[in-house]
Order: sequence, then C-alpha cells, then structure tokens
Amino acid sequence: MKLSASSWACKKGINTMLADYPLKYLALHWPNIRSMGWAAIRNATPITRPATLPELPVNHSMHVPALNNELLDQYVAWTGAPANRYRTEIPAHFCSHWAMPMLAKLGSLAPYNLLSLLNQGLRMQIHKPLIRDEPIALRGSLMDVSDDGDKVRIHTRVQASNPKGELAIVIDSYSTVPRAKPAGKSKPAKREEYEFNTAGSWDAEEEDGLAFAMLTGDFNPIHTIKAVGKRTRFKSCILHGFGQLARTWEVLHNAGYSVADLDVRWIKPLPLPNAGMQVQTSTTKDSEGYTQLRLAAADGTLHMVGRFK
Repeated sequence: MKLSASSWACKKGINTMLADYPLKYLALHWPNIRSMGWAAIRNATPITRPATLPELPVNHSMHVPALNNELLDQYVAWTGAPANRYRTEIPAHFCSHWAMPMLAKLGSLAPYNLLSLLNQGLRMQIHKPLIRDEPIALRGSLMDVSDDGDKVRIHTRVQASNPKGELAIVIDSYSTVPRAKPAGKSKPAKREEYEFNTAGSWDAEEEDGLAFAMLTGDFNPIHTIKAVGKRTRFKSCILHGFGQLARTWEVLHNAGYSVADLDVRWIKPLPLPNAGMQVQTSTTKDSEGYTQLRLAAADGTLHMVGRFK
C-alpha cells in the first residue's frame, strides 16, 4: 500500500499536509538523508568530530545522477512557477536538493557541532542552465573557517558542470555555528538606502516545512516537526532559507526579472504559517548594476535581503 506524505505525517505525529507527495520520494533523497544525518551525528560530540581544521581549501568531487522528472515537476509546482518554465531545464535553486550532500560533506570537516549550524547566506552565479535527464558533476571546496568570537563562520563553494565539462553554476554558501557564550553583538554595517516596489507576494503555509523536506530531502526537525518548533522562541516550525529563496526567485521571474547572479542573506527565521510575504525590489540599481532585493512579512519584518542581476 502506498502512503502519501500527509498520511505518513499523521502516523508519525508530524505535520498534516495538504499536498500529496508519495513516500517513494524518500528513496530519491537517500544520499541527502545519509550525508546530512551522518555529518550531524559525527560532529555532535567532541569524541567523533574532527579534532582540528584541515589545511584549506579542501576539495572534493561528486557525481549526481540525472534527477527524477516527477520530483522536479512537483518541486516546480511548489515554488509557484508555471509548469512550462522548466520543461527542459532544472531550476537553479533546486541546488537545495542536488548540492546538499556535497555541502554536508564539506561542512563536516570543520571541528564544530553541526546541529547548531545556521544558514547565513548564499551567492549563486549561473553561467548556463543545467538540463533535465543529464547527470551533474560537482566540485566542492571548504574555502574558509573563521571565528570572530560571537560565532564560527563557514564558507563552502560548489561548482556544478554539465556532462560536457562546461561550468553551469557556482554556489558560495555561508553558514554559522553560534558560540555557547557570545562575545558580544557587533554593530550592523551601515546600508545604503533605496526605494522599493513590491514585485509580488507568496504565502508561507503551515505545511510548507514538511513539503519542502519531501521535495528536497532536508528533514531538519526545526522545519518539519511541530513539537520541535514549539520549543523554539518562534513557537512553530520555520521555513528553510532555501525554500524562501525558491519562492522569491519565482515571484521575480513572474514579474519579468531574470536572475544570473544572486547574493542573499537570511537575517531572521520565517515562522510558519506566514501569509502575504512581500518580494520587494529597488527602484534603482547600485554602482555594480545589481537590483536590491528584500523579502518582508506582512508586518514589515525583513527575513531575507540581498541583490541580483
């Protein structure tokens, strides 16, 4: 008998979902579940985690088989994109699926507890699209690990190439591991002021945390298990930063923007549910030709900021 994700969630006491994602997707996510789970378990205690940081950069290679088209179609629908937008291509933001095993492997090289790791920011440069039914060659690098007293900052890079060896996408991922006893808060950098218009909006629904997990393979309990979410100061699950990015990206696309170079930071977790998320773009570009980007809740709270061109 086949179980939908919604019936599976009810049996496990997680979230009740409106969407219907078959449990066979779990098999497609096994590399993600295995790599992220192993990295979290290995680095959870000083006994098993690496004792020292290796000489940087550290490089690894990985082969990703052609992605499942049914999974891709379901993911595209979840992001709010029209079905014909990605008939032949893979959405660049689906790196939340195919890049995760590499990012987990690289992150586990740092001698810190990954259970407290937080996504801080992401830069993505797109040179050419990845094509459906083609494998992806990955080259990953642990670029830098620094400690500023308040937190440990980890910079990893993943380069994705097509079967011809042509570079398609470069992803620079920035994450942090908070200190148990912060040294103190640093002053925020002064920002240049811009005027913004609203390009569009999307709704973050209560079941989106589990939906995103079923589509990408990232089952972090803070995004998927209500009992865990209720123990946080937000009293609910929060939406994965890559989920925010995917929905925002497609709103930009629907509004007529194209994205070849994007740099974003997540500045505040997004509790679920959260209706009326506003995707805002600046009315002018900066000196480097970038349009500024903000994701704001209905009450004006900013959750993601950055720029793109």
